[in-house]
Amino acid sequence: MTYKASELERSFKKVARIRQGKKYERDDGYWTGGKCDWGGGHNLKDDCQTFANGFNKISNLRDIKEELKKCTSKSEYDAKKSNYIRQCEEALGGLNTNTSSSYIFGVCCIWSDSDPKKTVESKIKVVQQDLQNIKNALNKETYKWVQELKELELEINQINQRMEENKRKAMSETDPTKKAALIQSIEEDGLLLQQKYKKKQELSNKFNFDPKKKVDDLIESMKKAIKRGEKKKPDNSGGGNHKNPNSSDTDNSDSGDDYGSDDDNDNTDDDGNKKDKNPNFFQNNQQPIIILGFAALVIFYLLNQKSEKEPNYYDF
Repeated sequence: MTYKASELERSFKKVARIRQGKKYERDDGYWTGGKCDWGGGHNLKDDCQTFANGFNKISNLRDIKEELKKCTSKSEYDAKKSNYIRQCEEALGGLNTNTSSSYIFGVCCIWSDSDPKKTVESKIKVVQQDLQNIKNALNKETYKWVQELKELELEINQINQRMEENKRKAMSETDPTKKAALIQSIEEDGLLLQQKYKKKQELSNKFNFDPKKKVDDLIESMKKAIKRGEKKKPDNSGGGNHKNPNSSDTDNSDSGDDYGSDDDNDNTDDDGNKKDKNPNFFQNNQQPIIILGFAALVIFYLLNQKSEKEPNYYDF
């Protein structure tokens, strides 16, 4: 899986429509192809290339296990191992969000301002944990891991060959005693083969790393953060104060019509379009309507009973 800057840019632009307008007049140009107006002078296209480079570095680590298995010497293994540990550390450093002046991979903090509810941060932590786990495994394992795997594969091949040979002999053997001995040997090798496969599986699981879904989830959370982002007053970091110099303190206060409020966010679909704020009346008031209907039936029944003429029990 290769992440492309053009695809990321197109995807982010699609959900950034909500950030266009006077409430985002200093940054809406950034989301539609222009430069960031907070002092950084960068644009979304360049930042998407930075994101793509970072995501691809993480994605490339999925080949660790297969590459290490190819090693034919301790020196080759140690060289590859050191390289992968360095890549893990670089990826972990790129995902660091503990800075006020930049976002992941060193991109402008305009992205941090888009994520006031920390939608993205939880997904970043998941990727960080996977990277830390694979780094720990690399630090722990030695070339002996490769040697054990190769020895197991050789033993498995030998057992399979022996079982096939005994099977061929048993099919042509006419002596019942000899045939039974061959069958017993096949069964014993079958049990031994299961043990070898189990051991091989345990060794093979040590470098399992498939970052695709985790990175894809991270990208999706970034898209949601853009759409749900709310205006806030950051500190004087990341290329300048994000407060609009042409607006008053009142304009920057938490007013009821600010973008990013829960009401606005919850009434926007994935494409940035407003949802219907007036859902079906019956669905929202189903229980009260049923109760009123039942009460009306009871009242009707009682009125009908009173209107009936009382029978004359003395009329002979």
